[in-house]
Amino acid sequence: MTKANQSNIFERLELPLKTFPNGDQQDLTVFRLRSPNPGPIVYIQASVHGAEVQGNAVIWHLMNFFRDAPFKGSLTFVPMANPHALLNKTGTYTQGRFNSLSGNNWNRNYTDITKSEHFTIEEFCQRFKEDSPEKIKKHFKEFLYQSLKAEQNQLKKRGPQEDRKLNLILQELAASADIILDLHTGPVATRYLYAGEFEKDKVKDLNFPHTLIIPNEFAGAMDEACFIPWLSLKDALNEAGLSFEVPIESYTVELGSEEVINDDLAKRDAVRILGLLQKRGLLKEEDLSTEKKAFLDEYASSESQKACLLKDYHSYYAARGGLVEYLKAPGESYNEGEVLCRTLSFSDLKNLDQLDQCYSDTHALEDGIIINHNPSAVVHEGQPLYQVMSEIFEL
Repeated sequence: MTKANQSNIFERLELPLKTFPNGDQQDLTVFRLRSPNPGPIVYIQASVHGAEVQGNAVIWHLMNFFRDAPFKGSLTFVPMANPHALLNKTGTYTQGRFNSLSGNNWNRNYTDITKSEHFTIEEFCQRFKEDSPEKIKKHFKEFLYQSLKAEQNQLKKRGPQEDRKLNLILQELAASADIILDLHTGPVATRYLYAGEFEKDKVKDLNFPHTLIIPNEFAGAMDEACFIPWLSLKDALNEAGLSFEVPIESYTVELGSEEVINDDLAKRDAVRILGLLQKRGLLKEEDLSTEKKAFLDEYASSESQKACLLKDYHSYYAARGGLVEYLKAPGESYNEGEVLCRTLSFSDLKNLDQLDQCYSDTHALEDGIIINHNPSAVVHEGQPLYQVMSEIFEL
């Protein structure tokens, strides 16, 4: 443990993940910055999918900002949150979306702790329902942490399944946080967020250009694994006649395209996050040095913020196998009927008079915005081409 300056404390942790047949050990590296002044607890991780690396550059800029900036609370950073995935290379490509042993998607393998025998929400509410919301919040964080610890101990009894072990460790690290940011990227993508319905009015403080509003339901991802227990608590307390609102925020933050680091964009991404932390009371601009203020001003962005419900987030799939030219880039708007991409295939060519038939077009079915497209021009029939937003509204 070392001092970053006269007040902020820096700490590095190495958490054991797995041992290899040759006896080597793989660890998870965690960094913490703590202020002597109480305030929000923030947890930020990146690269759960190994190829999604832009978040590491963003974390570097956040750590660089806070190493000598006054703030309140604490920040936990896990830049390379999944060493298994990051090291899984095939040729030049990082095969890090799925566990190569189990086939599980690393970001669909978290635990819905509310379904665990260790999550005794009725007993918790009965015990603490007379307390203030702030005390309930404090007790529930400890309850959540202990529930996740018990789940890990249960997992060890038959030997730890490696992907569930990692996912539970990450959940445990985030259990005490007020703000959880899981940094990802798309294949070839723009910048966008996933936010629960309950936090729709808060997410605009992150100032990202595109947001997908997801149901308040568990579908296996980190953001949901963090907010679902709090929604369960809210429902249980409301049912008992007590007023309680979810006091935490949990977002999946998509930072462009995989296998790419862009430092200039990382600065802009970091400033967006700093804007959220400023609004949540973790730092005050008047306390910052001239240099820090200049950084915030130089890389600030003020874009319109467009959103859609998850049910209006659609995919286009290849109607035939072939070689695809993507005509619309991530972040671009399009109108119904426009050609989104062209597919070249020689499979039906019998004579030169049919050359024009080698190309087929994919037309937009509605107005929308491109969010992702396939990183490869080589596609099989049925593979995804684009993910798009439709029925768009302003935040």
